[in-house]
Amino acid sequence: MATVKPRVLVVEDNRVMADVVRFNLTRADMDVKVAFNGRAALAAFNAGQFDLVITDYQMPEMSGEELCRAIRGGEHNALVPILLVSAKGYELDIQGLVEEFSLSRVLFKPFSPRDVVETARSLVEPAASPGGTE
Repeated sequence: MATVKPRVLVVEDNRVMADVVRFNLTRADMDVKVAFNGRAALAAFNAGQFDLVITDYQMPEMSGEELCRAIRGGEHNALVPILLVSAKGYELDIQGLVEEFSLSRVLFKPFSPRDVVETARSLVEPAASPGGTE
């Protein structure tokens, strides 16, 4: 029986960073779609079904915060895990963002690709993570 790969939407305007994240998640057996700005990400999100969204905070056309607001505003989008990444850790109200958008996790740049993969796995395979439930 074939297993279904988790579908991950990566939203990152830095193409090198997007490629690094895509490469590592693909190696971890995930199906990855990349969008380079928030508007393109929202269109991709609305057109497909994703198990996880990994989004940068600061992007052109639509920020990560605006993207999270748009995603969470959808009728069936409350349960999709969102991982926010940012280089502005000291400038953001992280706790406020986590609470407002039910963020699953926040990572600060620079981050290890291993951290992204481990975090993504824990969010798309909760039963496999410590303390996870089915």
